[in-house]
Amino acid sequence: MQRIGFIGLGLMGQPISRRLLTAGHPLAVWNRTAEKARSLLAAGAAWADSPAALAAASDVVITMVTDSAASEAVICGEGGVLGGAHPGLTLIDMSSIAPDVSRSIAVRAGSRGVAMLDAPVTGAPLVAEEGKLGIMVGGPRDTFEACRPIFEKLAAKIVYAGDNGMGTTLKLVNNLILAVTIEVSAEALVLATKAGLDPQSVIDITSVGGAKTSAMEVRGPRMVQRDFAPRFSADNMYKDLSTALRLAETCGASLPAAIISLEILRTARAQGKGKLDSSIVVTVLESMANTVVQSKG
Repeated sequence: MQRIGFIGLGLMGQPISRRLLTAGHPLAVWNRTAEKARSLLAAGAAWADSPAALAAASDVVITMVTDSAASEAVICGEGGVLGGAHPGLTLIDMSSIAPDVSRSIAVRAGSRGVAMLDAPVTGAPLVAEEGKLGIMVGGPRDTFEACRPIFEKLAAKIVYAGDNGMGTTLKLVNNLILAVTIEVSAEALVLATKAGLDPQSVIDITSVGGAKTSAMEVRGPRMVQRDFAPRFSADNMYKDLSTALRLAETCGASLPAAIISLEILRTARAQGKGKLDSSIVVTVLESMANTVVQSKG
């Protein structure tokens, strides 16, 4: 079994690394906040004192950190992964970052003899625990095929998107759809409430037919129940949607619905709600309509 080093033990990093450990991979971990590694260390993982030390002791290093700057720091910075580079090391960055940054990191990794894949994921922590994530992969095809057994332990759907940066590009497109459908689902629930409908009736009827969306099916009940515990935060959604819009500007594509969704997210963050789940956008729309989405049941 390949020795895996894992960096980034947040909401998604924890269950992903645990699945790899359970699958029998020798696992070493590093995280800025060491306390988050406690349960994994108790389960048999080893602690590395730095990303470089972790890389030196691993066959494959997986990073899953907050943003482009964090990926740059843990991979290319002082004491970073590339500081522990050795022949045969493979780097898999599962972070959701800008495609141009991912390509730049891949070039620097290649100069050290390290093959890199960008492989962001879609799915919530519970989906990660069950090994049913979606994984979007960019990078050399032969490296992807070599790492497929690792991905198969984590995912129900694996999509090879092309060269370096294309996995992160596909993730931005995916999250563009997610952000807009969450926002429009919130609009629908607010309108229903204002018009005198029980918002639960909207959730019920959209479970079939052409209006069926995962956003309404999963986030709708949370909006009605006022459950805004973070599964994918408003801050993270804002980051990805902002990056998607910058990509669209580069490509010459127009994303009018995304612009509106971004502004609603911006308002939620300005109200101090950025750490809450992205479904918190419903509260912004409620304030605009002077109503509260609640079931009459």
